Amino acid sequence: MMRRTTSYSNCSISSRRAKWWREDIGIPYVVTFNTLVKGFCMMGNNTAAIQLLRKMEGNGCEPNIVSYSTIIHSLGKDTLVVDAMNLFSEMMRRGIAPDLVTYNSLINGVCKLGKWKEGTRLLNEMVGQIIFPDVQTFNILVDAPCKEGMVIDEKSVVEMMIQRGIEPSTMTYNSLVDGYCLRGEMDKAERVFDLMVSSGSIVVRVITY
Repeated sequence: MMRRTTSYSNCSISSRRAKWWREDIGIPYVVTFNTLVKGFCMMGNNTAAIQLLRKMEGNGCEPNIVSYSTIIHSLGKDTLVVDAMNLFSEMMRRGIAPDLVTYNSLINGVCKLGKWKEGTRLLNEMVGQIIFPDVQTFNILVDAPCKEGMVIDEKSVVEMMIQRGIEPSTMTYNSLVDGYCLRGEMDKAERVFDLMVSSGSIVVRVITY
């Protein structure tokens, strides 16, 4: 039985042993590496995660969309957008198509830095690749500017989501209410609240009040 270790230095495995893992035991080799990548990202150690990505290649294991998206998500969360975009470009050059998780992570990162136009550009890019946004995508695009008091018209946002078959969540409405309150536009905040209640599918929570 192989002893499990959290030491990064022990993650290096010879190509011969890696092949043995794949064929004789049947453990998905890329999944093993991806689990370690996720672990480093959860610890906030993006540098070690990227180094492990390089070790995958050195051990004859091709990184996949999960490998890249996991690190891109972690970088975006930490607003290390330049690094995230560089990794995104590398992934594209390797012919690995991004998915919804990849784009949501990038949009989250740029919006945290106040780059709303870049967030919109990424939204348009993903739709152009037939990758359709979900409620999380819209929540990111709504919440970030609202925290700065830059509120998008609530009807256009909600209508756009509904047209795409996406039900606005409590977070969607709360972000809009919060944004209007920051601007002192209580009449509009109340209008969003009424829209939230009239939708009939949202449970009004204490935070909204």
